[in-house]
Formats: sequence, C-alpha cells, structure tokens
Amino acid sequence: MKLKNIALFLASASILSATTIYAHTQHGHSLADKNYEANFAKALQQESRPEADRKRDAGRKPQKVMQFAGIKPGMKVLDMVASGGYYTEVLSHRVGPTGQVLAHNNNFILTVLDGRFNKEITKRLHNNRLKNVTRFEHEFGDFNLNNEIDAATMMLNYHDLYGQEASKRKAVLAELKQALKPGGIFVVIDMEANPGEHNPKLHRIQSSIVKKEILAAGFELEKEGNFLRNPDDDHTKMVFDPSIRGKTDRFVFVFKKPA
Repeated sequence: MKLKNIALFLASASILSATTIYAHTQHGHSLADKNYEANFAKALQQESRPEADRKRDAGRKPQKVMQFAGIKPGMKVLDMVASGGYYTEVLSHRVGPTGQVLAHNNNFILTVLDGRFNKEITKRLHNNRLKNVTRFEHEFGDFNLNNEIDAATMMLNYHDLYGQEASKRKAVLAELKQALKPGGIFVVIDMEANPGEHNPKLHRIQSSIVKKEILAAGFELEKEGNFLRNPDDDHTKMVFDPSIRGKTDRFVFVFKKPA
C-alpha cells in the first residue's frame, strides 16, 4: 500500500473511531459513562452524606432523576427553593468539581419554622463541605441571571408557588427562562392531586396544571417520567401523613428553553 493510501486509511479510521466514540457517548453507552454512574452511586452512599438523605433515596430515586433529567458533569445548575438542600447535595455530586450549583432560597424559606431550613442548609454546607455549591439567597424577581444557567430544578415546591397570584407565577417563570441558556432545561417534580383539584393544605397540585402553565410561559416539554408514580396513593391525604410520606404519587417533567 502506498504511503498516500496508508495516510488516507489511517485518517478515515481515526474519523470513524471518533464518530463511534461520540455516538456511544451521546447515548450513554461509553465505558467512561458507566464508570461515572458507578462513581456517582458511590458518592450518594458515602457516610459523609447525611443519613436522613440516604434514607430518602429509596423513595426519591436521585440517580434515576439525574439520569432522566440529563444533568451532567460541568453544568451550572440553579436549585430553586432548595430548602434544606437534599437535592442541592445530589446536584453537587452530579455536576462534579467542574460544575456549579446555586442553592436558591428566599427570606420566607430561610425564616419559616423557626429557621429550620436555614439551619439545615447551613449545616450541610459548613466548612465548605460542598465546594461547588454557592448559597443564592434572593427573592423572586431579583435573580439577575441572564442566559447563564444550564439547568434549573424545582423539586417538590411548585405547589407552593401555585399559592401565589397567577401574575406572580408568570413573573417567576419568565425570570427563570431569562436565567437559562438557550436549550437549557427546567426539571419539575411534585406531588399529584386529583383532576381539577388544587388543595394547598395537602401540598399537592395536578400535573396538568403545572404542564399547562410552564408551556404557556414559552418552555417546551422535553419528556415526562412515571418512575416516581404510586398508584396506591389516592391523592386524598396530606403528603406528610405517615401512611404516605415518602411514597406519594409524583410526576416528573423535563422542560426546555427553546434554542
């Protein structure tokens, strides 16, 4: 084989190899991805993570949530209404040292219940324990984030937002949309309510209401997950009722800001 043909052959092989690796990576089948998922699972199980968090994992399925949502290393994520920071820590491990998590709480969340959530997240982040997490303490309307967030999450809290006036909810979604990069994702998990119902006392909201509002705000529905569903939950009990707590019927939405 002539040198020119050899060079062309090697170049073609190199391109083919790169394309194959890229395709595997895109579909989550590369060896590196498998190692990453195994390491992420170990991070969730480590003893330095609060025991209460680890006990919640069976019901919340954090690894499945992160995989389904497409949260990846290096992302900058806004954890909206982070409260005590369960999902903040999950996100911290997920995005890794090259990523960043903004743990958002407003004054209400930080002061309600005698400052319970402020105490929890302060303890969680003590001594720079999660180095890639920054406390982001701002009221809605005061984010000042412009096309710089890869992903945002609102975990188990949209029902509280629904207690606000419709105009305020629209403003929050508009602010979030402004914060996200084009193509950025918005992940929402909440507790299902019966059709046509929204009962703040039960801390539930109907999934169709959430979907309709976020679509109306200009987001696109990327996908919907059923892996946190529980058909044994009849939606009549408050989510903190001992008989259903941690086992509520929950919906998972992944929305996208149009590119």
